[in-house]
Amino acid sequence: MKAINDKIENETTTKATIFRAAAKLFAEKGYNGVSMREISEQSSVTKPTIYYYFGNKEGIYKALIQEALAYHTEDLRQISLLNIPVKQKLVELMKRRFQVSLRHPELTKFVLEIFNHHEKLPFLNGIYKEVECHGKIFTEMIQEGINSGEFGASAKPELAVEVIGGVLMHFLMNGLHSRQRVLSNQLAEDVVELLFKGLNE
Repeated sequence: MKAINDKIENETTTKATIFRAAAKLFAEKGYNGVSMREISEQSSVTKPTIYYYFGNKEGIYKALIQEALAYHTEDLRQISLLNIPVKQKLVELMKRRFQVSLRHPELTKFVLEIFNHHEKLPFLNGIYKEVECHGKIFTEMIQEGINSGEFGASAKPELAVEVIGGVLMHFLMNGLHSRQRVLSNQLAEDVVELLFKGLNE
């Protein structure tokens, strides 16, 4: 049993090392600008080992996106089920996204670059299903706030999701490029408070 656990732990560590290196390179150079040799050199993992885990460069790229999107969707699902006001769910969402960005800046930059400067890669068509699932959960959470009277009856869930998502992406990108630690729990609370009240108070 110990041997199996050690093998699983070693595989997880190796994959994480490859992911970090590949995410950094893809974010900087795009898919077509990165070679397997560069990923191998950046990660200090041999090319045969990388091929063993992912098959090819496309496999690494798709796995990175799928892992990131699946994680964020499941995290959002868990937040949506919390027994707290929707406003606090939004704060929790913002806090968690900030924390992930601080822990995994390479992966965060990679994901942001995909959505900001999307390369026309045909094998990415399948990711939109996960994106739609994420958006559906987020929209339902806003609708929950409307139904409970926490938000105004005229609020538009889809528009609210777009606005909150845009604001979140702005601060994540700003945090990645700033030399100071700009992402914090207090910022998450302040942003949601402003979005919640508008500029009238």
